[in-house]
Amino acid sequence: PLVQVPLRRQGTAALLGGGRHSPAEASGAGLRAGPEVAVLGAAVAAACALQLRLRPRPAASSRVARSSGASDADAGDTLRGLAEGGRRAALVAAGSAFVATVGDASLRSSDERYAFWGTIIPPLPYKTTLRTELVPGRIWGFEQCLALVSVSTNIRMTVVKLRDGTLWVCAPIAPTNECLRKLDELGEVAHLVVPSSALEHKASLTEFARFYPKAEIWVSPGQNSFSLGLPSRSKVLGQGSPPPWASELEFKSFFVEPPVTDNFAEVAFFHTETQTLLVTDCALKLPTEAPPVLESYGYDGTPGPISPEQWRYKAIAFNFVTGRDRDVSDFEALSRPPAIVNPLLRFIVYRRCPTQAAAWVQDVAKWPFKRIIPAHLKAPFDCTPAQFLDAFGFLFGKTSSWEPDDEQLSTLRFLREQVGGPTF
Repeated sequence: PLVQVPLRRQGTAALLGGGRHSPAEASGAGLRAGPEVAVLGAAVAAACALQLRLRPRPAASSRVARSSGASDADAGDTLRGLAEGGRRAALVAAGSAFVATVGDASLRSSDERYAFWGTIIPPLPYKTTLRTELVPGRIWGFEQCLALVSVSTNIRMTVVKLRDGTLWVCAPIAPTNECLRKLDELGEVAHLVVPSSALEHKASLTEFARFYPKAEIWVSPGQNSFSLGLPSRSKVLGQGSPPPWASELEFKSFFVEPPVTDNFAEVAFFHTETQTLLVTDCALKLPTEAPPVLESYGYDGTPGPISPEQWRYKAIAFNFVTGRDRDVSDFEALSRPPAIVNPLLRFIVYRRCPTQAAAWVQDVAKWPFKRIIPAHLKAPFDCTPAQFLDAFGFLFGKTSSWEPDDEQLSTLRFLREQVGGPTF
């Protein structure tokens, strides 16, 4: 989750720096918050801590158009000082907030722009929506781009057609005209689901719910810590009567709260008819090529193809793995296993509550699933319960499907210093 990390004590934060065409690093003033997520501040700090490392821009393919005035000298941007880094971060946060919340109505006139009020997830305000049939006739993925400068990935809303023909919509994305039209083509929206406490997977719910006032709303536990004004008709999964769709989509919740750790929740779902496991962030599969929707954003905001080198850079950065100029081998190690655990969750969340995490993982692995659909990267991907458990080997004293070298953990160690937790 790009903007899940709460910053609980002051410290140095990695902030945006460098030219438009090359990743660079800067440092700036830290942010303070309680167990709640510091919305825009955490978004900037966490996304930039995705190791926007100081090095030349990854080579573009011959088909990628360069913006006018760009030059290779952009790759030589040097580290910014504390003051400049802090000012840049403040401007980015303030600018994003302004565009997100008070954008002019004319900016919402096309299919790729927000249909009503903007959400806070960049890029703003433009979002192409790509619909893909993931399981024929039953499950679809709706993808948009999630990006800050040169770090970008896809974010996925999963839609299941229930037996009665209505739609179950999980992790709503920005409801652009294009997104809503493609969704309505599939049927009537009856249920909206927030599966996680991660900000990017619930930021669009309230706006989405305005377009479907008759839809029932179901949310994971722990939303009160930072609810973003969830609709009053929202119901918490696992509390009260079971949802009417529970016989088709079984669910198991992982939820921890103080004093164990800060609030964190993720709900896993099992579509019994297709033997498909639906997750948010816990288990991922890195595709060998960039998700097609990323071409709507390009490398750093100019639409166009993503070269293999650029995708390797983005994929490593999105996974919070520190770059070390060995992108080819590091990318292969990340993409080779049937599934990997989101490194941020592995080192920052699960290490603080290993007993609870292990119990949930073992419980999820009791379902006889054949494939997994997550909210990011590749979907669907083939994965058995045994392979799922292999990815979480670290919880059971075993070697996991992906094991990083010590030098790849610098970014994650930096984040651990901000939020606390066991050392590694």
